[in-house]
This record gives sequence, structure tokens and C-alpha cells, in this order.
Amino acid sequence: MTETKRSSKALRIVVAVLLAVLMVSGIFATMLRSHASTNEEYCYNFLVNNMGLNTAAAAGLLANFEQESSFNPSLSGDSGSSYGLCQWNKSRKSALINYCNSNGLDYSSLYGQLSYLYYELQNEYPSLLSTLRSTANNSSGAYNAGYRFCYDFERPASRESKSQSRGSSASRTYFPKYFGTTGNNAAATTTTAPAPAPTQPGNYVVSTGGSNLNVRSGPGTSYTEVAKVTDGTRITVTEVSNGFGHVNVGGVDGWVSMSYVKAA
Repeated sequence: MTETKRSSKALRIVVAVLLAVLMVSGIFATMLRSHASTNEEYCYNFLVNNMGLNTAAAAGLLANFEQESSFNPSLSGDSGSSYGLCQWNKSRKSALINYCNSNGLDYSSLYGQLSYLYYELQNEYPSLLSTLRSTANNSSGAYNAGYRFCYDFERPASRESKSQSRGSSASRTYFPKYFGTTGNNAAATTTTAPAPAPTQPGNYVVSTGGSNLNVRSGPGTSYTEVAKVTDGTRITVTEVSNGFGHVNVGGVDGWVSMSYVKAA
């Protein structure tokens, strides 16, 4: 075989291999998109049918799930310290696993994680759950749900800008998709971001929409509950850390989420 023929044969082999790789990559990408779409629909159905949320509130959570995990319940992040649909981190990841193990659920499954999310909202974020359940079923409501879930539950770095971005995604992408509208009609509604949580010490009033506000032993939801404060109670915050304010309630020192207080 001449050198020219050998080169030509080698070139054909290389081209054939490249075509095969491109074909497999295309099939794999299609499978991933299909998997994400199926998981997305599963999440939507659970949020509406099991948690009783309307389309706008569900859209807000879907926008957050997409950014946190692309609807992949097995995704690990932050060098393994974060996990799952909502990227539960450190102690919150352990709480997810413990809850599922205690209730005979698979913590790596969508059902297990969504069940834990519902439990977490009911027991750790009742005011947020109340907000989600009272969300107006329109594009503005979807924006507010996406913003609020990101700001109060996910609490990522660059919290404000990411909350706005996820609110917009809920309003412009997920609400029209599941509410049955087409084009950008639903997205045309003007939306306004909720006021960010206060960041300075001072005098405040608890504002939970009727629910009690948990007082915890430290600045975060992983700390134990030491007391409760009723809606409308006046409190004095002496220090703010990690979105929580230090207070003294009835002689008990603790921390409350600043997301549920407003200036007195």
C-alpha cells in the first residue's frame, strides 16, 4: 500500500470516529434534556398536587431548582458538601438524609427530596410556605415566589441579584409554560422585587402574616428553637449575622430571621 493510500485510509477512519462521537454526543445531550424535562414535570406535579401550591408559586420553585441542580436530585456541589435538588448544604444535607432514612425514603430520589422540602417548609419556614400558598396566580406572583424562595430559603452568594434573576425566570419561563400561555404575554406584567431583609440593628416589628416566628439559639436554621414570637410583636435587634438578628424575648436570648421583621 502506498503512503498516499495509507494516509487516505487513516483520514477516513478519523472522520468516521469523529462522526460517531458527534452522534453519540447528540444522543446523550438529547437524553439529558429529556431527563431534565421529565424531572421538571415531576417536580411541578408534586408542588401542585402534594404541596397545594398554585402554578405561580410552583414556577418560583422550579426556577430555583433549575439554577441549583438542573433538576438533578443526585447532583453534588461545593466539593461534596452540598447535595440534591436544592443543594442542601452541610447540616441541611445531613438533615435531608436523616429525614429520609427515618421515613423509609430514598434521599437520592425526587420524591424523597421533595417530601423533605415540604417537611422543611412546614417546620422551619412556615411563614415562607404561607407566602407561597397565598401567591397571586399570575406572572407577578411567580416573580415574587421565585425571588422569595431564593432570598429566604436558598440564600446564595450575591443573594439579591440571584433572587431577582430567579424571579424573572419564574415569571418569564416557567409560569407561561405551565399556565398555558404563549409568547411573552405573561412576562409583560411589571414586577417589583420584595423589600430585602433589614441588615442593621434597631427596633422592628415581627411580620409573618399571622404565623409565629421561631427564635433560635444561633444565627441560622440549623440551630435549635428556643422560643417563638407572635406576629406583630415589637423586638429590638442588637446584632445582625447571616440574615438573623440577635434578640431577647421574655428573658430568652436568641436569633430570628430578619426576612420576617420590618421597621417599627
